[in-house]
Amino acid sequence: MNKKESDYRGLSAIVEKHLRESFSVFDEDFSALGVYAHVIKEVERPLITIALELTKGNQVKAAEFLGINRNTLRKKILELDIKVERE
Repeated sequence: MNKKESDYRGLSAIVEKHLRESFSVFDEDFSALGVYAHVIKEVERPLITIALELTKGNQVKAAEFLGINRNTLRKKILELDIKVERE
């Protein structure tokens, strides 16, 4: 396993620990929480923001970096109300 793979495993462990701590406060009725959408939104926002920062606001490069379609990135930027600053 190389350094990058190790870092991803570390991220996964951090996320799992945080989710377990967060979810421990819920009672047994999870029916109306929409946890999946909430967690995805919370992860997507910083992920996209950092990708845009690394690419100096270049959406084509950020989409390539993320491995997603440029139009998908633009849709997410609008949905998550992310401000794009080009340098």
